Amino acid sequence: MKVYHHAHSPENRKEYLLESWLNKICLIILFITSFQSIYSQTSNNPASNSNQLENTRNKKTESKRITLDVAKPSEIKDLGFDQQVLDDFENEVSKSIQQKEIAGAVTLIARKGKIVHFEAQGESQMETHIPMKKEAIFRLASMTKPIATLALLLLMEDGKCSPNEPISKYLPEFSSQQVLISKDSVDGIWMYKTREATKPLLIRHVLTHTTGQPSAYGGNMPEAYAVITKNAYLSNIENYVKQLARLPLTHEPGEGWIYGPGLLVAGRIVEVISGMPFQDFVQKRILDPLEMKDTHFYLEAKDAPRFTSYYQPDGKGGLSLIDPGSEKSIRIRGSKTYYSGSGGLHSTATDYFKFSQMVIQDGEFNGVRIAKPTTIAMMKTDQTPLHLEAAITPTDDLKNNGFTFGYAIKRKEIGADPRPAGTIYWSGATGPIFFIDLKHDLIAMILYQRPSTHPTKIRTDFKSWVMKSLKE
Repeated sequence: MKVYHHAHSPENRKEYLLESWLNKICLIILFITSFQSIYSQTSNNPASNSNQLENTRNKKTESKRITLDVAKPSEIKDLGFDQQVLDDFENEVSKSIQQKEIAGAVTLIARKGKIVHFEAQGESQMETHIPMKKEAIFRLASMTKPIATLALLLLMEDGKCSPNEPISKYLPEFSSQQVLISKDSVDGIWMYKTREATKPLLIRHVLTHTTGQPSAYGGNMPEAYAVITKNAYLSNIENYVKQLARLPLTHEPGEGWIYGPGLLVAGRIVEVISGMPFQDFVQKRILDPLEMKDTHFYLEAKDAPRFTSYYQPDGKGGLSLIDPGSEKSIRIRGSKTYYSGSGGLHSTATDYFKFSQMVIQDGEFNGVRIAKPTTIAMMKTDQTPLHLEAAITPTDDLKNNGFTFGYAIKRKEIGADPRPAGTIYWSGATGPIFFIDLKHDLIAMILYQRPSTHPTKIRTDFKSWVMKSLKE
């Protein structure tokens, strides 16, 4: 006969407690074993780690939604702007168009993530009389540099490189650099007397224009620089950088400031480290996540109706065509092999606003994390020695222009510049100009196509007009 014990009998209670503790111990062992297995797989599998980082990077997060809608009049006032001053500036733009200084322009000003002023005037193509539209596509020229800089900074964020590493670690052609002592020419042939550099070229140097490499803007070797750049667009950045490495430096790395080709070198470093073409890396890590759908190194025939023509003064009070905004443009029909981080991108005002707003928001835009705040912080802080003046053509002796990783930066509240200290800015040789006033959470840009060597008053005075319009 079977005997059934009550569940709460002393014998059953001991068995129950023993079984319960055994189950708990088994669960703990199972958890530890599973964790070790997962950790082992990820730590020994760089691809897995990379995939996890990629998933985290572009994961949607809760944040304020930034739209491209223009603020209403009441919002403009609440954001601290004087509409009359903005209107007065647009009148100046109109005069510049009527006087045939420029064909047309697009102006965008935003504050606290809200566009407060967005205007298009004139024509994008004088030869076909296509009206300028807000979605017009412009040659960014050197306004490409902040985007190219971020590409290399993202690899630093990934732990693949660091600012103080020699670039020769990735580009052996820079392992032995020479510094120019003197030069002379005989029958049109230039001869250079040099010495070996005592300091290595570092990644931070290529991002701050302190390499000492010559350029069209300085370095006392315009003839040598012209030779390697003459037909560079027919080749690629790998070939260009190898040619550049053969030129002597003007000064020891880090000891001077010459606006130069450093971002082309940075682009090549991105290719070597990532194993991807530079343009593909930029597309994947920056342009696609930000939905900058109108930003490209080269354009297609379908882009021609929105592409702006590029003009220069004709010396007779008018404009002459440099490159048309049509299918005949070299940016559409030309060789598409030279992807320049120094000045190769084309974009619209709204696309560039997205990138700039992401910088203001420490690497995030509309819930997508592009970069860590610590990465973007390097784009907002001066990275050059205070005794160096980071300006192509200094207008005073104040040495108030520093350079971050990506931008020029106003160092102090001194001088004629009305913008506050900490403002970051730059421009393009094809005419466009912008600045980001971090103190007031403000982005301002005016885009047009005329060589910066022939600046207009509206370009020179743009920052003053913007700050005058801000009454807060």
